[in-house]
Amino acid sequence: MSERREPSTEKILTVRELKKHFPIKSGLLGAVKGHVKAVDGIDLDLCKGETLGLVGESGCGKTTAGRLILKLVEPTSGDVRLGDSPNLATLSNREWMPWRRRIQMIFQDPFSSLNPRMTVGSIVGEALAIHNLAPRGEARRNRVEKLLEQVGLSREAARRFPHEFSGGQRQRIGIARALAVEPDIIIADEPVSALDVSIQAQVINLLEDLQRDMGLSFLFISHDLSVVGHLCHRVAVMYLGKIVEVGPTRAIMGNSRHPYTKALLSAVPEIEKDNRRKRIVLEGDVPSPVNPPQGCHFHPRCPMRFGPCDKHYPELREVTPGVKVACHLYDPAHQAAVPEPVRQLMSPDPAPVGSLG
Repeated sequence: MSERREPSTEKILTVRELKKHFPIKSGLLGAVKGHVKAVDGIDLDLCKGETLGLVGESGCGKTTAGRLILKLVEPTSGDVRLGDSPNLATLSNREWMPWRRRIQMIFQDPFSSLNPRMTVGSIVGEALAIHNLAPRGEARRNRVEKLLEQVGLSREAARRFPHEFSGGQRQRIGIARALAVEPDIIIADEPVSALDVSIQAQVINLLEDLQRDMGLSFLFISHDLSVVGHLCHRVAVMYLGKIVEVGPTRAIMGNSRHPYTKALLSAVPEIEKDNRRKRIVLEGDVPSPVNPPQGCHFHPRCPMRFGPCDKHYPELREVTPGVKVACHLYDPAHQAAVPEPVRQLMSPDPAPVGSLG
């Protein structure tokens, strides 16, 4: 495989203050007694030809964020734009239709995301029919078969049903379906988490090849930091519905700043002894998104908490070029108040990350 191309600086997707608060209802009349703040005001930028990794623990809101961008889930509020498009978060389904060609999704589960009653040819060809991209008959069949070949499947696969394929092959079918409308952006929601390790490598290599050949941009949602470190140009870390750190992959993986990011990276297994980080074990459980802690949402579990952490939520601020962190440790207004034991923990991560390309 040839060397990866650097992405453009042209922003192709812009997300601002995106929120989804699910109402909690009770009683016969369905009175709203609270909200689950699944996504609570996130900002994201994706450039042409770039892969942005969105990572965090299960339940942090990363999958919901991907579905909100595509409006598979109705946003509570926020601004989502593809280039110079209007705010897609406010459009009706009919108004959204012309923009759906530009952004598609690969779902996490390759088994449940395909209709078992449809042939592979019908599944992939359905998008061509909806968007009137190929006439019915021979032209559409040829287009579908070329798409299947593009993702490493045979032309004969078009006449078979999903249950006749392995998990890795089903995920390739899902990728072919996403590519059918020639999108600019693909949101990949844990696309390899349900696959065997050997199959994961094949699918990741396929995504890299497609990006190189077609100039695709990916929002890659995952909890596997070793995969993210290999595949992504930049990484955004989510905790309890908010972005807590974002920046170039090498900067995040090699010198993370937020205590939560440090804890996530310390759990990544390393074969080489010299590359292993000291394991950081977090206190307690993830707080409820129904009633998040006052101040920084991470402070009840944070080994580096100090004075302002339980009083005010920190601003996501740029600490070095391209790297933003939401942590009071890096707020100039609180620098003098950081205790010396905590200051020592702020030193750069001691271990190099050998998986970065």
